[in-house]
Amino acid sequence: MTWSGFTYATPRDPSRQSRGAKIAELARMLGWEPMPWQQHVWDVATEVDAFGNYVYEKVFVTVPRQSGKTTLFGPVELQRAVEFPASKVYFTAQTGDDARTLLKNLISSVEASPLSRFFDGKRSAAQTGMVTPRGSEIWAFPPKPEKIHGKTPVLVGIDEIWTLDDVQSKGLITDGIEPAQRTLYGKRQIWYLSTAGTAESTFMKRQVERGRRSVEQPGTDPKFAYFEASLPEGADPYDREAFAAFHPAVGYTQDVDDLFALVDGSAPPEEQVDHSTWLRAYCNRWTESREVLIPDWDDLADPTLGAAWADVAIAWEVAHDNQMGAILATWRNDDGTACTRVVHAAPGTQWMEDLLVSIHGHGPGAFGADDGGPTRRLNDRLRLRLGDDAITTLGMKDFGVACETWLTAARDEKTLLQDGSKTLANGVAFLVMKRSGEISRFSRSDAAGPVAAPIASAVALWLYDHRDAPSWTPVTSY
Repeated sequence: MTWSGFTYATPRDPSRQSRGAKIAELARMLGWEPMPWQQHVWDVATEVDAFGNYVYEKVFVTVPRQSGKTTLFGPVELQRAVEFPASKVYFTAQTGDDARTLLKNLISSVEASPLSRFFDGKRSAAQTGMVTPRGSEIWAFPPKPEKIHGKTPVLVGIDEIWTLDDVQSKGLITDGIEPAQRTLYGKRQIWYLSTAGTAESTFMKRQVERGRRSVEQPGTDPKFAYFEASLPEGADPYDREAFAAFHPAVGYTQDVDDLFALVDGSAPPEEQVDHSTWLRAYCNRWTESREVLIPDWDDLADPTLGAAWADVAIAWEVAHDNQMGAILATWRNDDGTACTRVVHAAPGTQWMEDLLVSIHGHGPGAFGADDGGPTRRLNDRLRLRLGDDAITTLGMKDFGVACETWLTAARDEKTLLQDGSKTLANGVAFLVMKRSGEISRFSRSDAAGPVAAPIASAVALWLYDHRDAPSWTPVTSY
């Protein structure tokens, strides 16, 4: 079975045999009907060559929460224990308790199914697992390298790999699991299962980049199978149709309205999630940190914000790799409170030059951008069309001041009013500060997603506060 909804997915090679059908049979015996995306993963990840050796040694699956990734791996554990008598299968998660809880759930499902006569469940304070009459074992273990040393597991599953940093992953995987599997050529597999990560998820980030590259450039990483279902770049995370189009469990085990109740206020307060969690866990989009830089961002929203062209500073920013562009207006109201709103934001950047030329014709009070990153090219084009004096650009020091001023107003003083747009909210979820010498500023390259909107907003606030003409005359409203 092929599922076409993945953002990235290693394709099925029909010339190879697969253990996918056997795994699906075990799932049904447990009372689970496989979803198309699960069947696709099983079919591809368990392909074998002409000698019966597993083609893929590493399998990476990243899907949003409530997709069924836990039920995905359970039947794989059972299948592998049956396929290789006297073999060992290990499973870990964020903590040893998490791993034991997930494996206990699988044990309970097995005990309530026709498979109960083939697996003997073990539950104790020391060990949680199953054994088979033919000597195979399935065990949960805490994510510590010493817990896998001396073992020879044919299969290891690691749930929520995003929680591991470089030091933890090196100890667990490079120094622990991989040496333990060295003698098991043709049998060994490591499965990584996770929702999207944060800036701290350095190991996972490299694996995601590796997996995407293996899909885009077939044959470059032949032992790595990769499967990702995530909200596409540029899509609105609060658009129900866009959400339903990518989420692999919607229409099978999940309902869009039930999931959106978590963020639209209709679910009980204890079940509701914040914007950052919605992006990372439910849209499977990377965020910068487990705790967002500005946790109370939504409380600063005022959708009615507006001002005259001549009373605002206009700034723009091009996101890393030209993913999108944003044009922001920022000003201070009568009591000095900073206000900001999105003038326009969209994928790509080809639209920006002509629109900015048009906006310049309206006579904004200040007009410019930071002169860093891909924005520099756009600045050069605008100078050619409008003249060298038409735009103001910031250097590194000024940009650092702009970022710190804006962050202080939004996070610490809570005196920045914003328009409540998803463009700004998404950008804020990705924000991270980077220090260079004595200067701290928003980082473009380290961001897990586009931060063009908050950067443009911060630059516009700096331009407003440093405009040459202290007294403005309103021209027209927008």
